Amino acid sequence: MQEKIIGFLKQSKGYVSGEDMSGELKISRAAVWKYIDQLRHEGYDIAAVPHLGYKLEDCPDKLLPHEITFGLKTKRLGQNAMFLDTVGSSMDEAFRLGMEGAPEGTIVCAETQTKGRGRLGRRWASPKGKGIYASLILRPHFAPAQTAQLTLMTAVAIAQALTKISGIKIEIKWPNDLLVGGRKLAGILTELRAEMDQVEFVVIGFGINVNSTAQNLVEGSTSLKMETGNSFSRVLVLQELLVSLEFWYDGLKKQGFQPVLKAWKSNSATLKTRVRVTDADGVAEGVAFDLDDDGGLLIRQDSGVVIKKMAGDITQIK
Repeated sequence: MQEKIIGFLKQSKGYVSGEDMSGELKISRAAVWKYIDQLRHEGYDIAAVPHLGYKLEDCPDKLLPHEITFGLKTKRLGQNAMFLDTVGSSMDEAFRLGMEGAPEGTIVCAETQTKGRGRLGRRWASPKGKGIYASLILRPHFAPAQTAQLTLMTAVAIAQALTKISGIKIEIKWPNDLLVGGRKLAGILTELRAEMDQVEFVVIGFGINVNSTAQNLVEGSTSLKMETGNSFSRVLVLQELLVSLEFWYDGLKKQGFQPVLKAWKSNSATLKTRVRVTDADGVAEGVAFDLDDDGGLLIRQDSGVVIKKMAGDITQIK
């Protein structure tokens, strides 16, 4: 009901009477007032004038479900949204929902995370109200080996959306980081539940530094605000991300991985650089020269031997 009232107020150019809202929504005027009061506690600035009614003056910059879905130009992604003020990890909550059968496109957003994580168990700084900390449930008809493609697709989609919003040149560091001038702007984490030959669901988590300052972030990170000097509506940023993600996700399912691979390579910060990759097999070093057709990083060692890495901790060597 809150979503309907906010939609009513947003579509109005002036004041809306409580009587009009109660009639349209088929609830009492007392119920309208109760929902208005709840919305004010969520941060909405709603004016109330006798004989005129209610007018929406301002909306909070929070990733509330009715903010995300209002005007969202997607068919599936983000249309079912959940908001948590504080959570250990949005990934864990989304994974739980996935196990319970939540539909594809469900997104879990948090104002802050107490145990936000990146790849290899690293902590992801989640200053409250400054970034986008979200996890998205997808249910592709993929084999488990294809999930690496989803990580690279997500990087391409988010990079394009953030460039469109900010005008910043964004590069992709294999396999899951978005960089500006070598500083981390965003990270991606992919986890899945699968049978032997079929994915049941995938949770794609992303953390994006939007309005953070240097004091909020770990060394070597940056934000849209730090790069441009401007603050951004996190709701509008997330909506743009979801539109871009749906475009690339649908394209991946219909056209295959090649368009994603081409776009990823054109924005790569990793290819044609010397890298050191650490994984369960040890440490490998050489020049990263290409990605193969399933998203693996191809590295030419000094001996001339070419090795392939699907995951690992990567360091670029200057």
